[in-house]
Amino acid sequence: PPPPPQPVAPPSPNPNSNCRHSLVSAFDSLLLFGGVQRGMAMRGFYSLDSVAAAAAPPPGEGAGTVGDDALGRRESVDSLCGEGAVLPGRGDLTTVTSEGYGEATLGTSERLVRLLMRLTECVPAMEGWGGGWNLDADATLLDIGSGYGKVVVHAKLLSRCRAAHGLECVRSRVEISNLTLQGLYGELDRKALDDDLLRGVSFCCADATREAVLRYTHIYAFDRVFSQYTLAALARLLQRSHFFVFVSSKGPRTWWRHGLSKVQPVAKMRFVTTGRERCTVFIYVNAQFVPGV
Repeated sequence: PPPPPQPVAPPSPNPNSNCRHSLVSAFDSLLLFGGVQRGMAMRGFYSLDSVAAAAAPPPGEGAGTVGDDALGRRESVDSLCGEGAVLPGRGDLTTVTSEGYGEATLGTSERLVRLLMRLTECVPAMEGWGGGWNLDADATLLDIGSGYGKVVVHAKLLSRCRAAHGLECVRSRVEISNLTLQGLYGELDRKALDDDLLRGVSFCCADATREAVLRYTHIYAFDRVFSQYTLAALARLLQRSHFFVFVSSKGPRTWWRHGLSKVQPVAKMRFVTTGRERCTVFIYVNAQFVPGV
């Protein structure tokens, strides 16, 4: 008789992967704690400015540069942090008309990030397009309307992208994002700190539409609540910006109507918020960088 099959040992768990997943869960838990901390700060227990400064990355790190190829993605760009940021004003229609809030669930954030990590594999038409399209270690992510920073942190921990920056027009949400990010550093052990798992994560309060140009490989916008005025201003900014992939809840006709003519949809997925709202998000590519076009 043939010998009995030998038992196959299960693959040894990847400690870094386990660490990243535990940090993703910890971030969601710390969001509540960040809200409590902000309430304490508003009652005079401590200064939010000092906490945000401690959580911010050192100068020159984070979203200062993007990848390296013929597009000049290694050139320096104006940072959205610090003195270069254009703070939203009380009368700016691009911000005051689009301050509605929506937060992706943990599962939705993970599905979106994993799709972006394997975009050229998941979309047959993108086979052989080369680098720059997937959210990988050379990529940079900008989240316009980052809220409490959930997608930014998930993208960094799951994809290990070089930089993940959140841009939000409501100051209180940015404060909670920075408080939560600081709390997340407290969850790291020595090895995780040495591996720089959170290096390049940053948040700031600014009006994205006032920037001259955006040079991130991947741009995500939770624009479901954006007004038509904000969409028009954002379309003009994206039309003159350099990016590979753009994620939006608005369909292509909306963006084409506002003048963003260089994007083409290649995929879409269902999006669920913590308020149990459902919508469809579209994955666009910058047609200017498509091979052979």
